[in-house]
Parts: sequence; C-alpha cells; structure tokens
Amino acid sequence: MYGFSGLLYTSLASPTNPKHPNEIDYSFLDDIEKKLYVYPARPRHIVVKRMLCNIKSEGYAEPVQPKPKSMYPWHVAHVYFAPGSVFETVIIVKDDSVRPPRTIRIGVKRQGVFKVKYAEAEVKDYTNGVSDPINLGDVTRLGIKPDSYTVVLTTKTIRKGVLYSNSIVKGLYRSRALAVIEARIGGEAIEFKLPIPKH
Repeated sequence: MYGFSGLLYTSLASPTNPKHPNEIDYSFLDDIEKKLYVYPARPRHIVVKRMLCNIKSEGYAEPVQPKPKSMYPWHVAHVYFAPGSVFETVIIVKDDSVRPPRTIRIGVKRQGVFKVKYAEAEVKDYTNGVSDPINLGDVTRLGIKPDSYTVVLTTKTIRKGVLYSNSIVKGLYRSRALAVIEARIGGEAIEFKLPIPKH
C-alpha cells in the first residue's frame, strides 16, 4: 500500500516510543485506501541469496573483543530476495487521478526496490474455493472474511484497531465469493482468485 503510493515505510511507521510495541497507528493508510487498495503479493519466481555482514570495525587498531556477557554478534547474515525475483498482485484503483509508479520501494536503505509492470484486469466469473493471499484484518474489516483460512505469513506489527492485520492468509470461501480476475502481461495469462469488497 505505501509502496504503490510512493511513501517510505520507515519514515511513517516507526514510532520512537509506541504505547504498544507491536501496534502501529497506520492512519496514513486510511487516506491511501480512498484511492486504491493493494492485495498482498504472491511470488511467481524467487531468487534467494545470503549476504554475510561483518560488523567488526576495519581500521588500523583492532578493538578489544567485549566480555562474553555483552553478547552481540561480530557477523550477521541476511537472507533476501535477490534481483530476478518476480511478484504479482492486484490493485483496485478507486480514483481515476491515481497514476501508479513504475518503480516502488519497499523496505529500508537500498533493499526492496521493484520495477513494476501493469495490465488492466477483468473479473471473468465468481467461484468458491481457496483464495490467493489476502490480509485477514482487511477482509474482516471489509465484511468479506473467509469461512476458514491457513496463515501464510505473520508480520511483527499490527495496524491499530484492526485485529489480524498482521496476518496474510489463504482463505477458504464455501460460497461463490471469490472473483476470478484475469489479465495478460507480456503475452502471458495471469489469474487471481480474490474476494472484492462490494463498495
């Protein structure tokens, strides 16, 4: 949501002294949702790499290693999605003045820069079954909660006042509540099954 709106997550959602450590007031999302809604992305192709970071200083003098009770690492390993990874999602645009960007940034520093390709999609039909990834807090808030679900991903922070907003799930819908959404990008057909709010 913030990436497609041209906002940087770290500058908006990192309070210095939050009342509840894992609960953040994502009030800026209310304004974004009036213009567009972005479903959680699903991976099409993933390239995973591991980067070893040395946090030891590199100078002429070697610092004395701290006593064991300090317990902080000299090396840190990061596992990340490398260039070449491809994700896909659905964006519902509610305001015609919105011009989605060609590049979005998700994450901090130089990590998480994505080149974006768009295609207009159509709702071809409605069906029941298992959805593509959805935010459980959002679909509950919008009145399109699944009958049951399997958690795919849980994030650390919760949107204030929205229960389960940190849970990305695949939902089971017994009624025909899933829109079959189709699009073509580069000659390739893409299909999603997602619940769409009536309003």
